[in-house]
Amino acid sequence: MSQLSEKTDSMPPRRNVTEELGRGFLQALSAWRLPGVSLHDAGGETLWLSEGSIGPDEHTVVLAALDVFALEPQRTCIHRKLDDGRRGLFLAARDPLGGCSGLVFAIIEGGVVNEQKLITPPLRVLQQRLSMLLAPAVDKSKPAAAAPESEPAESTALPEGAPIHARCYTRLQQGGGKRRYEISVTPANSSHDASVIERVVKWLTQHRQRYVAKPSSFAIAISAAAASDAGFPARLAQSIGRFELEEGLVMLLIPAGAWQKQPQRVAALLETCERLHCHAILDDFVLNDVAIEHLRSKAVRMVKLSAELTSAAMENRYQRALLSACVQIARVLGIHCVAKRVTSSTASHWLTSAGVDYVDPLNASETDAATAKAGSAFLRQVS
Repeated sequence: MSQLSEKTDSMPPRRNVTEELGRGFLQALSAWRLPGVSLHDAGGETLWLSEGSIGPDEHTVVLAALDVFALEPQRTCIHRKLDDGRRGLFLAARDPLGGCSGLVFAIIEGGVVNEQKLITPPLRVLQQRLSMLLAPAVDKSKPAAAAPESEPAESTALPEGAPIHARCYTRLQQGGGKRRYEISVTPANSSHDASVIERVVKWLTQHRQRYVAKPSSFAIAISAAAASDAGFPARLAQSIGRFELEEGLVMLLIPAGAWQKQPQRVAALLETCERLHCHAILDDFVLNDVAIEHLRSKAVRMVKLSAELTSAAMENRYQRALLSACVQIARVLGIHCVAKRVTSSTASHWLTSAGVDYVDPLNASETDAATAKAGSAFLRQVS
């Protein structure tokens, strides 16, 4: 039995998804010349299909869309170009708390999708009905279980309405390798860093089937205040120590304001990361004595090169030599290099020739609108 079957078999009973609801989505989207529509639960299982069957490629893009909906709770619609030239449309079914309980997948043959014209009031009603049908049915014959009295209140809860965003690094070098994602929370709040990490790690451990076929790593940005805090390693261990993490599944993105100015505190954090099977990324990386000492840690598996260094290297021989030295040292140590704020294809080609492994399509300090735009690019990278 597959992991997906085991997961769905253990889920609480659920009301049946009706033929009428599926046909309702077909009718509501008929103006877009749909070859077919399918309905899926939160595990990617096909609940209803208008015609044909769901192949491996279609199932992969469904799982990818579920990843985006789970990590970006503010999103309800995704559309992307498929490999065969058609467009895939995904509509989220969300529970009252914002969780993604399933989705609608439609293949569109005609035109570019305009979300404002697409998401009509009748379509919203259908999404709400799907959410209700996907909600676990309550067995009224059994009394609701009371919460354990000994369960402590969460003291580091996330700020209400703080969505998690994810984006994928663009791979420059040929060959396989892990898919690299970066996670950020808006609004950022240094006092909640450990809670953000715990929330992401918990989600990852509950959805292993999403990335088991394609090895991935998820970088979580932390604040300089947290990375420099002597008590943060202990809070980190308390937040994620109970989870069984695959080696390198989670990475901490450590800002330069911490690893350069508080090297001893960061060294202690890197030791904790090693014990937790958690890797680390040094942000705004440049070669200096402090950087070389940090590279001795087995936890450091990636560096994000300083944007000033990568931009100057295209114009200045001395900066070019420094960048080449960074890439060569990283390669010998088995560390990947990421370039930031790359805005042209010329720069991407140059960085590829220089041996840089990845490009971050967006810097975390950009605006929320740009972050949302990067989320769409993230989905295009997943498949």
